[in-house]
Amino acid sequence: MNKKADGGLTAIIIILIVIVFLGWLININSRECSSNKDCKGDSYCGSDFSCHQYPAIQKNTVKVSLTLPIIIICITAIALTLILRWEKIFKRQPVKVETETSEPFYTSQTKATVK
Repeated sequence: MNKKADGGLTAIIIILIVIVFLGWLININSRECSSNKDCKGDSYCGSDFSCHQYPAIQKNTVKVSLTLPIIIICITAIALTLILRWEKIFKRQPVKVETETSEPFYTSQTKATVK
């Protein structure tokens, strides 16, 4: 076998490996950031390894008063309770009608005379 050919092929492979390694190092060093810690407080590190500003999100808060709907629900609940339990709440006492009897009212064992 030819030893000079083996040395030339090895040198070419070593040179290619060195070139790829140097390209990788240059690529890493050319990055602006590799994590969010490398950027300012109001920025983040994007997938292109550069810092980007956080988008401005406007918060519109609307104050809503739920007092009126709660009052309506409470009044409805009270009305339903009154409707469903009307007979229990407002019992009608049967009217006692006293009728006169032809028999005298006895208070003891002896018959009382009616005058």
